[in-house]
Amino acid sequence: MTRDQAKQKWADGPRSGPSPDPSSAVDAATLRRRAEERLRATADLEPHAQSLDEETADLVHELRVHQIQLEMQNEELRLAQEALEVSQARYFSLYDLAPVGYLSLSEAGLIEEANLTMTNLLGTARDDLIHKPLTRFIAPPDQDTLYRCRQRLWSTEEPQTCELRLRRPDEGPASPIWVRLETSIRTESPDGRRLWLVTLSDITCLKEGERARRDALARLQLVAEIAEVTFWEWHPRTDEISPPPGFGPRSGPKSEPDSAQTTGEARQRLDDWLARLHPEDQERFRTDLARFVAAGNKPYELEYRRRCQDENYRWMLARLHPLAGDHSPLDRVLLVQQDITRRKESEDWAIRLAQHDPLTGLPSRSLLVQMAEHMLASARRSGGALAVLFFDLDRFKPVNDVHGHAVGDKLLQALAQRLRGAFRAEDLVARLGGDEFIAVSPNIHSSDDAAQVAGRAIAALAPAYRIDGLELHCLPSIGISLFPRDGDSIDELIQRADQAMYQAKRVGHGQFQFVTEALNHQARLAQELEDRLRQGLAHAEFQLVYQPVLDIRDGMIVGADALLRWPQAGGGDIAPKTFLPVAEASRLIHEIGHWVLREATRQQQAWCAEGLPPIPMAVNISARQLRHPAFLPEVAAAMQASGIDPAFLTLVLGGASLMQDVEAARRILDELKQLGVRLALDDLTLSGCGLGVLKALPLDQLKIKRDLVRCLGVVGYMPAMIDAVLCLGRALQLDVTAVGIETEAELEFFRQRDCYRVQGFHLGTPMAGDRFANWFRGRSALPPAGAR
Repeated sequence: MTRDQAKQKWADGPRSGPSPDPSSAVDAATLRRRAEERLRATADLEPHAQSLDEETADLVHELRVHQIQLEMQNEELRLAQEALEVSQARYFSLYDLAPVGYLSLSEAGLIEEANLTMTNLLGTARDDLIHKPLTRFIAPPDQDTLYRCRQRLWSTEEPQTCELRLRRPDEGPASPIWVRLETSIRTESPDGRRLWLVTLSDITCLKEGERARRDALARLQLVAEIAEVTFWEWHPRTDEISPPPGFGPRSGPKSEPDSAQTTGEARQRLDDWLARLHPEDQERFRTDLARFVAAGNKPYELEYRRRCQDENYRWMLARLHPLAGDHSPLDRVLLVQQDITRRKESEDWAIRLAQHDPLTGLPSRSLLVQMAEHMLASARRSGGALAVLFFDLDRFKPVNDVHGHAVGDKLLQALAQRLRGAFRAEDLVARLGGDEFIAVSPNIHSSDDAAQVAGRAIAALAPAYRIDGLELHCLPSIGISLFPRDGDSIDELIQRADQAMYQAKRVGHGQFQFVTEALNHQARLAQELEDRLRQGLAHAEFQLVYQPVLDIRDGMIVGADALLRWPQAGGGDIAPKTFLPVAEASRLIHEIGHWVLREATRQQQAWCAEGLPPIPMAVNISARQLRHPAFLPEVAAAMQASGIDPAFLTLVLGGASLMQDVEAARRILDELKQLGVRLALDDLTLSGCGLGVLKALPLDQLKIKRDLVRCLGVVGYMPAMIDAVLCLGRALQLDVTAVGIETEAELEFFRQRDCYRVQGFHLGTPMAGDRFANWFRGRSALPPAGAR
């Protein structure tokens, strides 16, 4: 057999069977050629082939070609297998690891195939899904949704979509899984069986986002309703205004006064929207809106009135915010509108409270000054006169003390009502505070007219007041000043009328007095003295002198009183009884008292630095100073700055200042005691302090004033009165000091009554700090008879 014959035999193969496919013959020829090429490449490696005869060599050649063909076919099969595996891996990635779940179901609804994503969605292994109905994994509330979707699918054979929740075997209290189900029908060939194909996409985050947006919108709408806020968007290009998306025309407060709420039309023209503004506010709103659009880069606020559904106007506050578009920084204007009617009413009420007395409803001092200045301006223009009447109620304080503040308040209300009725409509009646009232009467032609006005007021207030079963009487004392004779400003006229009122009190109850030239002269002197007091404070003109307090049993110095002096450049001093009332009236007393306190404690510290033992110091405190808010901190600061023991400082208080408001005074004194200072009362018999009041106050000392001591040899009952004071002081366990001892007889009077703490010119005169220190060092004891 030749080589060509063998080749033909191996190439032809067996003749039985169907005719070969022409493409297969081509592939076989190609395979033969490639095998021949590979064999020729290896022929040089087989030297034994040279020794074979031609027929054997041809046979061996064909065998070798056939072997190479088989090897190449095996290689192609291996490569095809690898490609198939790669393809299967890609299919696994595309199918099993797809972001959506795939299911194939039979016509009966049983799962036949599922990808890995589906098993994760359903929380079930793949093997446990096969041949299970899909309905087992759908939440009960959504079973009907799935049923209707399936019915539409099989009836129309068109793809269907629905949204439902899955039921997982491990489902706990966590939120359900929401999915979008998309389904279609596929016909399997060749058997024609139809499969129900399902894809499930996890839309839980989308649903939660929608729910969060709905909840946020619901909360915002609730807040808007509570805060009485509505939202509108205005489109400048179309001039249309409408609620923002999600906010219907009825969002916000039920009183929203927009026509959209009454007609149900959410979108309207700006002119229609503005038509419900108050006529006075429409043009201003339009101008401000145009100004905002022109600026367009920052929020803007404006207030206006809008007509409500009940046709009443309510105040609105609108906040304008620019909303940007795709091509413009201001595409729309967001208008946040809030009903501020209640706030406006509260502001008006607050202004009324600030300008009116809450008890009587009369104008307060601030409104009095404003209105009176207008009345004065009118009187200046017309050349007319005006009267200011200053009312102070006689014996009103006992009503409060005996019957309580509730009765006192009702009395003031009834009295204010009578006052309003006693004056003309053009007159002004105001309450200054406490039991003080002011009336301003314009168009007064003479002092006789003013006297008639005052007489009518007294007559109106004279009848008894029947309050809570009580019959109370309360007459006023009235001081009258006239414009322009007695002053050119309302403050000056009130001040002059106040002075005249005190003159009326001295005359008797229920009287009135005009400002006289003597009063005007006294007022001018007081003003000059006030100016000099301010100058004296600024130039440190005041001085302190110190008068010793002695124990007459052994003559030892047991303390010193700090006394204020105001020396003058020309020699001599201005007496404290002259300038202290002016300081009290002008409120300079606090500055003066503050300086006295710091200087007295500084002197105590200086004496200690010079080697003297600690000397108790007494400092007088005025009523106005005691009630000043800064008084307690100033006492504490003076103690800290000087470093003295608070027990060596005694604050001397007037009984009258304590009786003005006993409860308030007790609270202040308790705080002073907590600082460690001692407290003394200096005018028991003149203050009207009762035993109950004294027991309630944390006092340490009681002083018998010079006014009582100097009457010992003049007033027959004075020794008995002083004896009563001494007994009361001892009963309350107070240290009693006799002040103003100027004779040996006075000293002996108190020695016989075992009142050993004494002070006066007979024992030691007031001295400057350095002289007091020298006097202290040179004096060891008081001689038995007493000496200066």
